[in-house]
Amino acid sequence: MTTINSKALLSDDSFKAPVETNDCVIYAIATAFDLDYDSAHKEVSNRMNRKPLSGVRRSDIIKALAEGTTINTKTVTEVIKSPQKMYKVYGNFIPRKNRLSTFVKQNGQGTFLLILRGHAITLKEGVIMNNKRETKPGVIVEVAFRIE
Repeated sequence: MTTINSKALLSDDSFKAPVETNDCVIYAIATAFDLDYDSAHKEVSNRMNRKPLSGVRRSDIIKALAEGTTINTKTVTEVIKSPQKMYKVYGNFIPRKNRLSTFVKQNGQGTFLLILRGHAITLKEGVIMNNKRETKPGVIVEVAFRIE
């Protein structure tokens, strides 16, 4: 999986990025909606009630990014809760939650904001944009937002 460090990409031109922590949702919003860090910080604070130096609850993200939500001329066109893949086991088809590596393989085109357990990233044209150094490919994708 190809990964770009969104922190290196966005934090140089920002006043707020050097002092913030728990800001993966800000980086994910910035990269998914083509915003700079400070504009994304303002959007997340206003839409998701984010307090300084703290994270955002998954339920607040889901409420704020409902289908049809538009930020910077980009629109959330689909919300996929618990994306699944069907596996064939002994002739029976069994649904299983998608891991990050599977989701990337299945959705190589387009832009997605992905909520993982305790973390948020962007998948853009098959490239993961992440403010952490690495996210394990086996982590479960809990919610995916398609952005066009």
